[in-house]
Amino acid sequence: MAIPQRNTPVASPVQGPMCVGKILRIDSGGAAIVEIDGQAIPAEIATHLPWPVPGQRVAVMQDAEAPALVLAAYPLRDAAAASPGRDGGIEAAGVGFDPATGTLRIHARRLDLTALGSVEIRCGDSVLRFNAQGSVVLEAQAITQSSIGPYRIEGASIDLN
Repeated sequence: MAIPQRNTPVASPVQGPMCVGKILRIDSGGAAIVEIDGQAIPAEIATHLPWPVPGQRVAVMQDAEAPALVLAAYPLRDAAAASPGRDGGIEAAGVGFDPATGTLRIHARRLDLTALGSVEIRCGDSVLRFNAQGSVVLEAQAITQSSIGPYRIEGASIDLN
């Protein structure tokens, strides 16, 4: 069996041919423009993918009957691709996992997490919970807070012990 060369469509039993491309841009509606073999084509981004960034290599499924679909994104080659922005934040988004340390890193200018019921962040015995009714609960053995500037607490009533 011959191994297909890069960007040679590969027939899959269920889907259309696969190609390797590069993200050129993502429009305001969330559709990607991908360069494949020198041609810019519109493509939808699969919902399981972290948001790809311009210059990132991607695996694209093309089918004559449906829009192209970005199914996978290759990691950025180096940290230079994620250069600091004007405000000191990371200009390019990226997700990386280091199996040696078990660390998942997410770099983005803004991170939006949305849950319909609740969000829970847990580490050991410490828990931070948010729910859809507007409650936030923090449970921990000890809590330390500090502020360089003004520290303000507001509420209809404030209970201390």
